[in-house]
Amino acid sequence: MKLLALAAALSIPLAAQAEATATAQLSNFRYEVIDLDLSDGIDAKLTLDDTGAIVMAGYYASLEGTPLPDPLDYHPGEGTATVAHATGNASATLTATGASATTTFHGPQGELFGQALYGHNFTLTANTRLVLYADAAVSGTVNADHYGYSNAITFITYRLPGDAEDTIVEDGIVSYMGLPDTRALTVGFSTGAASVSGTYGFTAGTYGTVAAVPEPSTYAMLGLGLAAIGWCARRRRHQ
Repeated sequence: MKLLALAAALSIPLAAQAEATATAQLSNFRYEVIDLDLSDGIDAKLTLDDTGAIVMAGYYASLEGTPLPDPLDYHPGEGTATVAHATGNASATLTATGASATTTFHGPQGELFGQALYGHNFTLTANTRLVLYADAAVSGTVNADHYGYSNAITFITYRLPGDAEDTIVEDGIVSYMGLPDTRALTVGFSTGAASVSGTYGFTAGTYGTVAAVPEPSTYAMLGLGLAAIGWCARRRRHQ
């Protein structure tokens, strides 16, 4: 899934264009496991398997179709990815309990981005609730030529017995139309009579582009889209 749907290349000189910036911060990530039935003889437990950690930064010369970022700094594990380009720069940093990203963009076309993802595959016992918590802050700038925006998201993906498709629940904030936001994030789900497997984690990203800013409902999924690409690529490499 491409991060952005469309963009129009601008023909005015680079020096005449204003600069857009974006920052995202997610910190103090933690989880809570709650036993919903103390009389069922099952000790509430979250079993973790296959940690995923991906950090990346890159530049899309075109936002149409599915081009590959070039340049791209992409690697698994905690750390920092950085890209410097004629259109600006972008970076992202990842730890086990948080992620941050920043982008500065002044180019005539395309998009610069920084993205960090941390997650786990998990199994949750029956009659148990999993809740994720984090602190998040985002900011961005918008001008006549450029858009800088950001998001910070916590998410859980799971499939209940009998369901045909995965369910995704998420809580996040976005810097819609350049407006900053700061908020504690909370997201959770509960199992029923059977244990459930899934994936949980968090992501933070920033984007500088000439594309129009999407609505918040679409915007909140941009980070999850790129996170999913990175997560699936990582899973394929390890299968």
